[in-house]
Amino acid sequence: MMYVMFDRQKVKWMVSKLELKHTHPCFAKQSVHYHEYREPTMHAKCVIEDNDEVDILPNKMYLALANKVGGSSNMSYSKKDVRNYITSNLRCADENANVKELLSYFLRMKDINPNLFYAVDVNAANKFRSTLWVDAKCRLSYKYYGDVASFDTIYSRNKYVCVCVSIERHRLPFISFVRVNHHEKSTMLGCALLGNEKIRSFEWVFTQRLKCMRTAPQAIITD
Repeated sequence: MMYVMFDRQKVKWMVSKLELKHTHPCFAKQSVHYHEYREPTMHAKCVIEDNDEVDILPNKMYLALANKVGGSSNMSYSKKDVRNYITSNLRCADENANVKELLSYFLRMKDINPNLFYAVDVNAANKFRSTLWVDAKCRLSYKYYGDVASFDTIYSRNKYVCVCVSIERHRLPFISFVRVNHHEKSTMLGCALLGNEKIRSFEWVFTQRLKCMRTAPQAIITD
């Protein structure tokens, strides 16, 4: 047993008490790896990648890997490390998939109904930043119930995770425009995904919405 205290005058840690007779050698199987040294082995990474392609859950991957080495006590990494590897490495390999699928969806819906409005904002490097979309039903509802609109950003607490081209995980707040109709039911008037919650992003989404609706509501209620 050892007691350590910080000496403010000497500005260093000092051992105040050391009891050797109660100490014992560390048991390797019960040792804990520091975070910076915890990482799946090359073999484990290959197994994780193969399993992820067939949609096997991370927990099952970890259990299978643990069984091969005689239990989790012999593992140099945890279940969380497996999930982190999938998120930070494998998901980034398909970083454009979400954006491409979103744009493909807009094009398909535009073919079905030309009244769909959508706009996409990109940065100087032509990387996806924000988007706004308003379908035909929302545009029609706005003509009848668009005098006052609710601009809701509360969904930013459960943010949509989008993997961008820069291989950084950005959380895009989901924004909804809502109006209560004459039946006292909420009516959707459009949606958006914002790159951030800065003034410039809000200005962009309101500008695009004005282009879509042609007129601005008399009042906007925010959260």
